[in-house]
Amino acid sequence: MNRSSPQAVFPDDDRFRMLVEASPAGVLLVDARGRIVLVNSAVETWFGYRREELIGQPVEVLVPEAVRPQHAQWRDQYLALPRVRPMGVNRDLHARRKDGSLFPCDISLHPLLSGDEWQVMVHLVDTTERRRVEAEWRQQESHRRLRFIVEHLPAGAVYVREHALVVNRATEELTGYRRDELTTVQAWFQRLFRERAADMLAEYEADRAEFFPHTRTLELIRSDGEPRWAEFAAYRDEQHEVWLLHDVTARMRAQEQLVQGERLAAIGQMMTALAHESRNALQRAQACLEMLELDLEGQPELLGLARRAQSAVDELQRLYEEVRGYAAPLGLDLQPTNLRELWEQVWSDLAAVRGDRPIKFFSQGVAAPQALVDRHRFAQVLRNIFENSLAVLADEGWVCIDVREAVCRGSPAWRLAVRDNGPGLNAVQRARIFEPFFTTKARGTGLGMAIARRVMEAHGGEIAVGTEGPGAEIVLLLPKHCGKGA
Repeated sequence: MNRSSPQAVFPDDDRFRMLVEASPAGVLLVDARGRIVLVNSAVETWFGYRREELIGQPVEVLVPEAVRPQHAQWRDQYLALPRVRPMGVNRDLHARRKDGSLFPCDISLHPLLSGDEWQVMVHLVDTTERRRVEAEWRQQESHRRLRFIVEHLPAGAVYVREHALVVNRATEELTGYRRDELTTVQAWFQRLFRERAADMLAEYEADRAEFFPHTRTLELIRSDGEPRWAEFAAYRDEQHEVWLLHDVTARMRAQEQLVQGERLAAIGQMMTALAHESRNALQRAQACLEMLELDLEGQPELLGLARRAQSAVDELQRLYEEVRGYAAPLGLDLQPTNLRELWEQVWSDLAAVRGDRPIKFFSQGVAAPQALVDRHRFAQVLRNIFENSLAVLADEGWVCIDVREAVCRGSPAWRLAVRDNGPGLNAVQRARIFEPFFTTKARGTGLGMAIARRVMEAHGGEIAVGTEGPGAEIVLLLPKHCGKGA
C-alpha cells in the first residue's frame, strides 16, 4: 500500500492508544462528523482542557473564532479526497486554548480507516518557542546586515543612545580617532572641537531640542590637529538618534581657493593702479632718509631713529613687492647657476635677520650642484625658507641643506632638503603652509611659501613639506635643466 494511502486503524487497540499517548506532539483523532474521539496528554497540556472536556466536542472548539465558519467546509473538502498532507501550507496557523488565547502551531493530517468510516488523525506541534527563536534570529540577522551596511557606508554614521555613541569606520577615518575614544557625546565635543567644545555642545543641545531642523557645516579638528569640514545631519525620535557626516573638506577648500583667486585678481588690479605712485613715494622717502642720515652724523639718538624709519620703509617696500610679485605673472630669466654659491649668498644677505645669534648653516651631499634657474626667483625661494627658520630658531639653532640627485617628472633633478632644528610644523601648518595668505606670524602677508610654490612650479619642479622632526623640513625638487611649468 502507498505510504500516502489511508491506513486501517483500531482506536480501541491498547497498543494504538499507548503510541498516541507517548507522542511528544499533540495528537487528536477526529471522526467524519468532525467530533473529537481521542486526544493525548500533550493536547491537554497545550490547550488547557481535560480530555473528558474534549471527547465528543466538535474540533472547531480548538480553532480560532475568525476561521471557524469556514473550517467545517474545509474539513468536508478534505474528507472528499483524504490524503496525508500538512495543513495550511505557506500560512501561519494558530490554535485556540480553553482560555481563548491563541498559540502558533504546525498541523499535519493523516486519514485513517476505522471500519467503514474515515477518521483523521491530527498531529499538532506548538511552535511558540521555535517561532520565538526564529524571530530572534531574523532580528539578529537584520541587525548584522544593518551593522554591515552602516559600517561600510562612505559617510560617517553615529548612533546615539542616552549620550553613548557608536561610530562607524568612516567616522574613524574622518576624525582620526578610534571608536573607543568617541564613546560619549561629551568625549565627541571635547576631542573634535577642543576649546570650542562648550559652545558647540550648547548649539547641539538646542538643535536636538527641536529635532535637528537644519543641516550644519562644522569644522572639526582631527586627532592629528588637522582641520576637517563635515556636513552634519541628525535625525531622532524619542528613543533613537542618528548622525550622518559627509566630509566636505575638498569642497570647502575649493571654495576657499576660488575666493583667494578673486582676491588675487582684485589685488592685481589694485597693484597695477598703485604701482607707479607707490614706487615713487617709497623712493622719495628712502632718498630723504639717506640725506637725513648724513645730516645726523654725530647725533646717535636721532641717527638711530632715522635708521629705524629707514628699516620701516624697507619693510614696506618688501611687503609691497611681495604682494605685487605674487599677483603678477611669473617670467623666468634662466641662467646656468652654481646652487651652492647662490644659497651661500642668500644666507649671507640675511645677516641682519640673524643678528647676534650664532646660528649654524651647513650643507651635505653633493658639493656643488649646477642647474639652469632664474637666479633671482630661486634666491627668493631660498630666502623665504631661510627666513621662516630664522624666525623660530634659538641661539643654538642650525639650518642644513641636504643635496641629492633625484628625478622630477621624468627628468634628472636635484633634491634639496632644507631642515632646521626649531619647533617644527604642526598638522595645520603642514597642511596649509603653501596656501596664499596663510601665516602664523604677527607680521607678513602669508605669501612667502605660496610664492615659493609658484616659482618651483614655473621651473618645472616641486616643493613639499618633508618628514617630521627634528624641526621642520622643506624639500625642493629642481630639474637640472629647467622644463618650464605653467
